[in-house]
Formats: sequence, C-alpha cells, structure tokens
Amino acid sequence: MSLKFWLPDMPITDSISKNLDLSGKWIILIQHWVRDAIDFGLMMKNNSNADVLFLPKPYSQNLTDISYGIENWLKIQNPWYDYENWLEKEGFLEGVLQNFKNRELIIIEVWGMFANIFNEKPELAKWVSWLVEITTFWHNRHLKSNTNDILTTYSVARSPIKESEAKHVWLAVYRSLDKVLHEMNRAIVDCNITMVWYGMIWQNVCRAFSLCKWVNVFDKDMNKVLEAENDWYNSSIDYTDVVNDSDIIIASTGFRSIDSEFISNCKNWVLLVSAWSRQNEIDVEYLEKNTTEDILELNSYIKRYFIWWKEIYLFRDWKNANFSWNSCPSNSMDLIHAETLYCVWNILKWKINNVWWINETTKEERNELFKLHKEYWK
Repeated sequence: MSLKFWLPDMPITDSISKNLDLSGKWIILIQHWVRDAIDFGLMMKNNSNADVLFLPKPYSQNLTDISYGIENWLKIQNPWYDYENWLEKEGFLEGVLQNFKNRELIIIEVWGMFANIFNEKPELAKWVSWLVEITTFWHNRHLKSNTNDILTTYSVARSPIKESEAKHVWLAVYRSLDKVLHEMNRAIVDCNITMVWYGMIWQNVCRAFSLCKWVNVFDKDMNKVLEAENDWYNSSIDYTDVVNDSDIIIASTGFRSIDSEFISNCKNWVLLVSAWSRQNEIDVEYLEKNTTEDILELNSYIKRYFIWWKEIYLFRDWKNANFSWNSCPSNSMDLIHAETLYCVWNILKWKINNVWWINETTKEERNELFKLHKEYWK
C-alpha cells in the first residue's frame, strides 16, 4: 500500500455517498465518537442529502473529534459518561424513535442498541424502515431476536471486510499499552500476557502481543482453548492455571470476566485491562471498596489499588484500551463504511435476500470494494 499522505482518507465512501440519493431519508447513526465515523455521517449528510442524527457511544470520545463534528454541523446529541445515563437510559431511545414518526428512517449502529428494544416492544419498529448492524456480537443477537421478522435488517458483521478491521483494532490495544508502559520506563515485551477469551478478534490480539515474553489464553469454551493450544498458546479452561504469573491481563468478553475471585488469584503488581466497549469487564467497585490504601493515580492511564497485600493496577479506568489513541486508520475504515453504504443502496433497491434471516452484501459487491481500495492505494 502506498501512503499517499496528500490524498483523502476515505475516498471510496466519499465516492459512493456522492452517488447515493438519501433525500428525505433520516439516518440514526450510533457509532464510536471517532473521526472516521464523524466523516461517515458528514458524507451521508453533505453528499447524499440525508438528515443524520449522530448518537455517539461513550468511552471513545476525543475532544478534537467532538469539536470537528460540531464545527461541521453534524447533528448530534452529546453523550453522557456511561451507557446507563445515556443510550441505555430507560425510555431514551424510545423517545428518539418517537421523533421520527411518519419519516423514512434507517438505523446504522454499532452494538445493537435497538435489538432489545424491538424484541421487547416490536410496535416501535413501525417507525423504522431498515436497520444496518456492524458488530458480530449483535449480529448474533439480531438472529436470536429475529429482528428481520420485524423490520428489514442488513449486517456487515461477518463480512471479510469487517474481519480485516480486527488487526487494526487489536494492534491499537498493544500500541496503547506499549506507549504508556514505555513512557513509564517499562517494557511490554518482557511481560507475561493473559488474554481472556479467544474469539475471532482475540486471535488477532494474541498475534499483536507475539513479541511479548509469553502469551496465555483463558476461555470457558473448551473448543476455543483447544484452538488456542493449536496456535501454540498456553491455554486453559481454568483461569487459575494461567493468571498466577501474568503481568498483564486483557479481557474482552462483554461480561464481568474479572471478578473478586479472579483478582484474588492474580499476582502482585498485575495490570488489568479491558478491551471491551463497555465498563463491565472488571469489578472495579470491588477494587474501590476493598483497597486498604488510598487509590493512587500513577499517571492519567494507570491507577493503583492495594488489596490482600498486593498492588493491583487498572488501565484507563477499565475503559476500552484501544481508544486511548486513534483505534483504526480512516483509510481502513473506509472499506467498512463503504460496505455499509452498499447495504443502504441495496435496501433502497429492495434487494432483500434473507440469508439466515439477516441480509448481507454479496461476494461480488465485496470484491468490487476490495478492488477499488486496492486500485486507490496501490
């Protein structure tokens, strides 16, 4: 790939959006508050003539990006500091939907906020024309909830294009930890690392940390443990087998994976890290209530707790580590946003195929995008 620093970051999305007429359409865009997502919203607004409402996810905000979106007149509702007081506040999204009665509405979201709402209150779906999902976790939830029975649903979550994003996102986890530790005169390559969970994305995480002293894998799924073993990682279905000597533990399960019992088995001076987009991986309330010394901020990224005569370190207030800095280059996200627009294009053409109850772009459409991307950056 040529660097071409002087050229636009998202040329394919820009080109497709200029050929997509969304006049009279409303878009609710729920994504991380990062530059590429803001540009995506602005392209639909300025190039496709859509009315766009941006509802940013917590924990990925960047003040520079926030100012950029506001200055360019992207319609937003400012985020709170957590999900409970913002996107998941009772009645909030229902209230947003009610503002779109009798309008042609498309929801494009990361993290399936509307799946549970439509499952519990399917009558609210009458105010939505179509939905496009980005994440695998909620792709599966939409399948279980049969969202497509209620309204036409597209997904890019299982696309090879989306899979290519993983290497960037999880290199960002490594890059964030490496940068912070390097500035504290510690070497991440000398650390033992434990990964909690071995899904598709975590396989890329492990590769990102391959230069470290040792990489362990803990997963409750024996098939995943065996898969990790086949990839030459020390793995176990019992976390006590792998955390006792771990310097850094990184979790991304979507659930409370590091609880009090887990912490009790960690070594002294362990660093706990979340790479999930919610603050629910680590039992921080337990740390705060049981520390026997005052919480010490070592710097703006790491806090120290003192429990059971052990020092426990917490990275970035257990927010997702990959958003410490820019998580994924815009020119890579260009492909994902472009495929999302292909979904919208197909929706407007009523190109509905109901593959496993979730519609997806075709292999030919994805290959076309790959070809455009390759030609542009060669």
